[in-house]
Amino acid sequence: MKELNYGAIMRRIVRLGGALALLGCLVSYVAAGVAGLLSFLGGAAISALSFWLLHRLVSDIQAAAEGRQIRGTSVVMHMFRMLILGGAAYAIVNTYGSCRPALAAGLTLAVTAATLEVLIELFYAPH
Repeated sequence: MKELNYGAIMRRIVRLGGALALLGCLVSYVAAGVAGLLSFLGGAAISALSFWLLHRLVSDIQAAAEGRQIRGTSVVMHMFRMLILGGAAYAIVNTYGSCRPALAAGLTLAVTAATLEVLIELFYAPH
């Protein structure tokens, strides 16, 4: 069985996320105007930040397993990741009067990109 190239997988997830973000921006703008576009972008930004922080968490866990030192700021960031992201979503909804469906669609961006990458790996990767 072939080894997975995690760097290539991460690059494809980022590219898929970018393509989905462009498509989502277009659909949100057509469906709900500027408010929909900004709401989708806010959700997509939160989703991308969450994905990046989760990727850092996995890298830090791997580093700890290998005996390397982890910065204290990383540990604090990982502990409060969901609080930070939830606070950002709350601020977008309550401060800016966002379009909730567009925000929710944006929040699913990273999961959708990762799921598409898994499907691509399952169906198109050489076995």
